[in-house]
Amino acid sequence: MRCRRSGTECWKWRIFGRPMRRTLWLIGWSMAFCTIAQDASLVPGIRAQLATGTNDTLRADALARLCFNLIHSDPDSARLCGDQALALATRIGNTRALGDAHNNLGWLEAEQGRLDSADHHLDRALALFRKAGRPEHVAVTLSNKGWVAEKRGDQVGALTHFLEALDHSEQVHDTASTAILLYSIGVAYRKTGDLAQALDFLERSAAMERLLGRTNKQANCAVAIGNTHRELGDTTRALEHLAQAAALYASIGDHQGLGIVAENRGDLLGPRDPTAALNAYRTARAHYDTLRSTTDLAYVLRSLGMLYLRMGQVSDAADALRTGETLAKGTGDAELRMNYAFSLAELSRAQGDADGVFSRMERYLALRDSLQGADTQRELARLRTTFDTERKEKDNALLRAQNSEQAERIRRTRQRLIGIALIAALAVVAALLFFVNYRQKRRHATLLEELNRKLADSNREITEINGLLELKLLRSQMNPHFIYNSLSSAARMTQAGQQLEALAYLQGFARLLRQVLDHSVDDRVGVEAEADFLRQYLKLETVRLGGLSYTVDVEPALLNEDAEVPALIVQPFVENAVLHGLSEKAGERRLAVRFERAGEQVRCTITDNGVGRKATGAAVHSGKDHRSLGMQLTRERLLLLTRRLGGERSVRIEDLHDAHGAAAGTRVTLLL
Repeated sequence: MRCRRSGTECWKWRIFGRPMRRTLWLIGWSMAFCTIAQDASLVPGIRAQLATGTNDTLRADALARLCFNLIHSDPDSARLCGDQALALATRIGNTRALGDAHNNLGWLEAEQGRLDSADHHLDRALALFRKAGRPEHVAVTLSNKGWVAEKRGDQVGALTHFLEALDHSEQVHDTASTAILLYSIGVAYRKTGDLAQALDFLERSAAMERLLGRTNKQANCAVAIGNTHRELGDTTRALEHLAQAAALYASIGDHQGLGIVAENRGDLLGPRDPTAALNAYRTARAHYDTLRSTTDLAYVLRSLGMLYLRMGQVSDAADALRTGETLAKGTGDAELRMNYAFSLAELSRAQGDADGVFSRMERYLALRDSLQGADTQRELARLRTTFDTERKEKDNALLRAQNSEQAERIRRTRQRLIGIALIAALAVVAALLFFVNYRQKRRHATLLEELNRKLADSNREITEINGLLELKLLRSQMNPHFIYNSLSSAARMTQAGQQLEALAYLQGFARLLRQVLDHSVDDRVGVEAEADFLRQYLKLETVRLGGLSYTVDVEPALLNEDAEVPALIVQPFVENAVLHGLSEKAGERRLAVRFERAGEQVRCTITDNGVGRKATGAAVHSGKDHRSLGMQLTRERLLLLTRRLGGERSVRIEDLHDAHGAAAGTRVTLLL
C-alpha cells in the first residue's frame, strides 16, 4: 500500500502486484523534521545574502542554507554549495558551520540513496554538535540518522536514533520537532511489531499537535492511529479515527487528505463489505478529480479495478484498469506502471485470455527487472513452463478422469469386498495408533508441566536472593560513604581550631552512626524513625555550616498508619542539598523536608534556597566539586527496590526561581 502526504510518497513492496496490508501511511510527512524548512523559493534571497556577506562565517552559513534548500529542486547545485560550505567552514575553523555543512550533505546523500556516505557526513556532524554542546542540532542530526536507518530497513536502529533525538529535543523544549519525533517513534515501533508502544507515541504526538493547532498534522496522526487499530484487529476504532481525520481535512479544505482517508476506508472495508469499499473508492476519486492529481487518480483506479475483479464485475474492472493505465503512463512512475501490468494480467486471466496474461506478465517482469534487477528471462521461461504445464495438466486430467471412470466400472464388483476389508483394517490400526499417541502426549505434557513449575519456582527464589544480595551490597557501599563525609567534616573543624565543637560533633555523629547501623539491617523503617535520623544529621550540619535553619515534618496521617519507607534513602538527597546548594550560599540558608501521603505511596519533598543546579554545575565543571557517589548509589537502590518490591518509585528535581527569574534554590521530590 502506498502512503502519501503533502507531495512526499512512501511505498511498500508489492508481491506480483497484490498490495500488502496498508501500513501507517504518512511516513513521509514525519521526515519533515529534516525537511520542514526546505523551500526553493528562498534560494534567490540566500544568494543575495551570500553575495553581500561581510565575513567568511556569514558566507559559510549562506552556502549551507543554499545546500539545504536546493536538495529537492537542484541536487547538483546543492552538492556544489555544500562542498563549498564545508571547505570554507574548515578553513575558518567554525564548528557550527562545519556541522551544518556535514549535516546537509548527509541528508543530500540519503535522498540520493548513497547511505554509507550519508552516515559518514551525519556522524561527523553529530560529533561536532555534541562537542559544541548544541542539543537542538544534535536532535536534528540524530533524526536524520534515524531516517537513514529506516531507508536501510534497520527498524531497531531507526528507533534508537529517534528516541535519543527526542531526549535532546525535549531538553531545548522544541515542541514542534518533539511532536514530529513522537510520530516517527510511533512509526518505528509499529514496524518492529510493538503496536501498543506505537499507539502510545502516536497519541502523544496527536495531543501535542492539538496544542500546536496544526490541523493537517492532527489529521495525519488520526489516520496513523486508525490504521494501527486496524492492524490490531479493531475495525470499529480504526473507522472512528478515519472519520476524525476526514473531519479535520474537511475543515481546511484538504482534498488530497480526504482522498487518502477515503482510500484507507476502501482498503479497510474491501474484504467484508465490497459495496461500501466501492463507494469509498469513488469518493476518493472525486477528491482527486478536484485536484486533477494524475498519480492519485491512477492509484485509486487500480484499487477500484481490483475490487471489481474480486466482485466478479469484469467489464467494470476492465474500464477502470485501462483508464488508470493511461494515466499511469503519463506519471513517469515505473513502479505504478509495473503494478498496472500485473493487474491487467489478472484481468486477462479472469477473461480467459491466455495470450493477454502472457504479454502482460512479460511487461510486468520487464518493468520489475528495471526496478529490482531481477532475471527477466528466467522469469519468462518459468512463466511459459507454468502455462504449458497448466494446459497439459488440464488435458491429462480430462483423459485420466475418463479412463478412471471406465476402469472403476470394471473393478467395482470384483474389488468391493477387498476394499471394504482393507479400509476397515486401516481404520482399526489408525485408531489404535492415535490412542497410543494420545496417551503418550498426555503423559509427557503432565511431566513437562511439573518440570516447568519447579523451574519457575527455582527462578523466583534465585531472583529474590539476587535482589536481596544487591541491596545489601549497595547498603554496605552507602555506609562507608556517609562515614567518610562525616569524619571529613569533624576533621575540618579540628583543623580550624574548633576542638570543643569537633568533640560535640563527634558525639552527635556517634549517635547518628548508631542509627545508621540500626537502619542498615532492614529494608524499610518507619517514617518517624527516618525523620529522626534526618533531624540528627541536620543538627550536626548546623554545627559545621553557620546560618542553616531546617525543618523535618511528617504528615500526621503517616504516623497514624505506621507508614514505612526504604531505609537510608532520603539522607543522600538532603546531604546533596546542604553540600552543593547551601554551602556556597551567602546569607540565610533554609532547608525543609516533608513526608506526606500520595495515594498508596509516600512523597518526600526536599526544598532548599541554595544557589541552584546551574551554579552547582559550574562548580563541578571547574573541578571544585566531586562526583556524588551517594546520589548514584541511592538511584541504584531505588531501581532495585522497584524491581523487587513492585510499585512506582521516582526522583524529580526542579530548579526554583524568584520573580525576576534568578535562581532561588532546588526542590527534590521522591515518590517512595
